[in-house]
Amino acid sequence: MMNLNTDSHQDIADKLSKLDEKDEIKPLEIIGRTAVYVFYSSYKHVRQLTRFGNLAYSSKKARYALLYVNTDELEQILPALDKLHFVKQVKVSELDNLNLDFAAAFQETVSDNQKIAEA
Repeated sequence: MMNLNTDSHQDIADKLSKLDEKDEIKPLEIIGRTAVYVFYSSYKHVRQLTRFGNLAYSSKKARYALLYVNTDELEQILPALDKLHFVKQVKVSELDNLNLDFAAAFQETVSDNQKIAEA
């Protein structure tokens, strides 16, 4: 009978020890993303937007597309999008400029509710 397994137990053990000796795992670097709304005149050209970023949503009826682009490349991408013949308007999401710390607003709401309850 012929043994098809050519690796001996020692070879397998050597391979496993090499896996354990790997360098440290590099941390995941999160790239900043910004949402860009592109209003267009014709739906048939929407596929071209994928060259500039990740196309998340596209509406045939409302004629707009949601595109996510790298924040550091935003200044170069916006003029390129404006130059496309089918693009009417480009708007950048304001989510990065909003204060997303809701702790102060929550405390204010709680104190307002306490004042109403006392009255």
